[in-house]
Amino acid sequence: MQNNFRDVRKLVDESSRIILTTHVVPDGDAIGSVMAFSEYLRLKGKDPVIINHSETPFNFKFMDPGNSIKVFYENKEESISLLENADLIVILDTNDLKRTKSLEKYIESSKAKKLCIDHHTGLDPGKFTLYISNTEYPSNCSILYDYIKDDDEKYLTQNISSSLYVGIMTDTGSFRFPRTTSDVFRVCADLIDKGADPVALYENIFATTSKENLKLMAMFIESFEFYYDNKVVTGVVTQNDFRSLGLDIQHIEGFTSLLMNIEGIKIGIVLVELKDNIKISFRSKGDIDMSRLAKEYGGGGHKNAAGSNVKETTIPELKDKILKDLKNYI
Repeated sequence: MQNNFRDVRKLVDESSRIILTTHVVPDGDAIGSVMAFSEYLRLKGKDPVIINHSETPFNFKFMDPGNSIKVFYENKEESISLLENADLIVILDTNDLKRTKSLEKYIESSKAKKLCIDHHTGLDPGKFTLYISNTEYPSNCSILYDYIKDDDEKYLTQNISSSLYVGIMTDTGSFRFPRTTSDVFRVCADLIDKGADPVALYENIFATTSKENLKLMAMFIESFEFYYDNKVVTGVVTQNDFRSLGLDIQHIEGFTSLLMNIEGIKIGIVLVELKDNIKISFRSKGDIDMSRLAKEYGGGGHKNAAGSNVKETTIPELKDKILKDLKNYI
């Protein structure tokens, strides 16, 4: 489900004040998307501005050496002004404006045209002027690769290729998840040929674990509880865990894999206590559709990887409710 690349390119070419953004707590695909698309626009003579709700996670900061990504609340007045005066706002790696958090109401009220480029389920076409949406893609950066290459291969520079490679690598779980097809490897081979360094990029992202991070991981593992004949596992991270180690949400990258690597596990649930809500990550194997369950909690995502954020509840209450709902999935 998407508009023609040519129509999207015409919209972009006709715009001059362009804002890019992505979802709260951005992952590698989100940061890869905004950085690659921003660089692409610059090569086309544009001067885009990236505004995100969340700070860039520590292990992805190397992708933005010039600190070009603005955080909404670090200069709220400037951020609001930029959104209000934009003529195009591009939402990348999410189709749900709620997931832009602090930017949501300003995106909705802005007179700017809205473009969505995303690979998740749940798109509401009425919210966007144009959109590129295809849930068959393994990552948002995979869509951007096709879009940029369709325009002109000269735009696949080393920087853009590196950003796209990060998005594809991280959203396929380092090439382990179900949508890791032969096409994924062909695309990545092309990106490597164009300058992406797979060894350096992997080490920058994953070889960054501190002692505190290992302690948090140990706390998380200690919280594991098993249900439904050991087919379901839950893991919890609390605010006290974060505070005791001086860490935050950006330091739980990869925790879902710890659950899903356990022998016999079909469903993994991660509950993370944030300051004003609880973040749920739903993971599954095979044909178990966690995106349906995530929608029941106001979220969404993919069949095997979905999530949501829930307010006004506690972890014990939320976990009990999820476990009851899982009887329809296991």
